[in-house]
Amino acid sequence: MVCYNWNMRKGFTLIEMLIVVAISAMLASIAITYSGTERDQIALSVEQTKIAQFVLQARSLALATYTNQPGTLVCGYGVFFDTTANTYSIFAYQPPATTTCPAESSLSWSSIANNEALYTQETWKVQPGSHITFTASSGGTGVSSPMVFFYPPNPDTFFFDSAGNPLTNLSIALRGAGGETPPPITIDTAGQVNFSN
Repeated sequence: MVCYNWNMRKGFTLIEMLIVVAISAMLASIAITYSGTERDQIALSVEQTKIAQFVLQARSLALATYTNQPGTLVCGYGVFFDTTANTYSIFAYQPPATTTCPAESSLSWSSIANNEALYTQETWKVQPGSHITFTASSGGTGVSSPMVFFYPPNPDTFFFDSAGNPLTNLSIALRGAGGETPPPITIDTAGQVNFSN
């Protein structure tokens, strides 16, 4: 019978070292793949939150339009989603040479779009994070370059597509580089923002 003296052993065998290296490499590849996927999910969540903040900020600004400065009549705020250029912007609606806001019944896409004014440089033509795109729909039908507009004092909510057609609601769906799609951002007629299917 051969007895092995464990006290005389001074290192690891080649097979033990190869097993440790193989397991380490496998764990590292899983961690790298996992962190890339998580990074994309975090980027999508951040972009979703930013778009929702833009919509809620435009709504809040419309509520506060009673504080208009003399000479700067603002008759509402909105968010324009340019699905072609993949940008979105907060805009102020400033009708030309008037002292009062037009009647709600006279609002149309062209009257608003032709009188859009820059709100701030930081909120103008913002592009989503790297490799994130968005699409828009209303009632399950895709729409091109829509806008949501808030008309004070309530504020009443209006939706239009790029052809000027009024919409019933608006959903913005984001897509990540790897095809990830979180639940869409939905804006209803009360101006509420939801994150659900």
